Amino acid sequence: MASSSGFKERISGRIPFLTKSETKVAQYILENYDSEELLKYNVSELAKNAEVSDATIIRFCRSIGCTGYQDFKVNVAKDLIPREKQLDPNVEHGDDTKTICTKIFTAEINVLNDTLAELDFDLIDEIAEKINNAKNLYIFGTGGSQVVAMDALHKFLKVGIRAYVYQDADLQRMSSSLAREGDVALCISFSGGNNSIISCMRNAKNNGAYTVGIISLPKSALVRHKLLDAVIYSAYDKTIFQSESVSTRIAQLAVIDSLVSKVAFMDYEKSLHSIASTRRATSENKI
Repeated sequence: MASSSGFKERISGRIPFLTKSETKVAQYILENYDSEELLKYNVSELAKNAEVSDATIIRFCRSIGCTGYQDFKVNVAKDLIPREKQLDPNVEHGDDTKTICTKIFTAEINVLNDTLAELDFDLIDEIAEKINNAKNLYIFGTGGSQVVAMDALHKFLKVGIRAYVYQDADLQRMSSSLAREGDVALCISFSGGNNSIISCMRNAKNNGAYTVGIISLPKSALVRHKLLDAVIYSAYDKTIFQSESVSTRIAQLAVIDSLVSKVAFMDYEKSLHSIASTRRATSENKI
């Protein structure tokens, strides 16, 4: 356990200034503060246990000076988890380089194996067929997930899929509003609770596009609001910076690679032609 409880004291000190529903959240947190189970809850799980709405949890976090729910969890973790354990629970203070590398590689292999174990191969077939036949593939991601979205764009373009990724949030929303029946909208999100992603997938879904999510948290807003026709769950390691972890990205990338390969083999000749064409188009940039 932590050597101090400064954040716990901050929550206690803010109670007189909280609304009735926010006070319920504070009381539940303080009663369960010494349990690391608190760190495992997503917004919906904490809301259910505190008997309030998801929105109340977000308002509570801001009322006590946090930028959001993840910031709240990081502050709790600083109280509860020894500093050397906050980035990776497996790595010990004093581990040599070989041990650190071995532990991290093993953890990431485990995340890949966990993701593979949960894959629905029939669903992979369905999604790949939808993408292969799509007029357009719109891919959405923010933060670290946008890195995966850009990788997906590169790979799908190479096998001949007309794919689009936009980094600007407004452009993402604009492009999602143009998605239609016969298109596929694919989002990549750890939490499935990003407001921009939710807006994009709602636009695409309402317009008749086939919507797919690669997410990690099963009780996400995207799932609860039934905005996804298909969901692929990627595993993650249990650190306080779960959504930023490298292993989360690796699991998402492995899912993308699987989908790209499946799409490519659905029309092998077309894929080979597309790979050759895209290579020729970029060959003048190479020495």
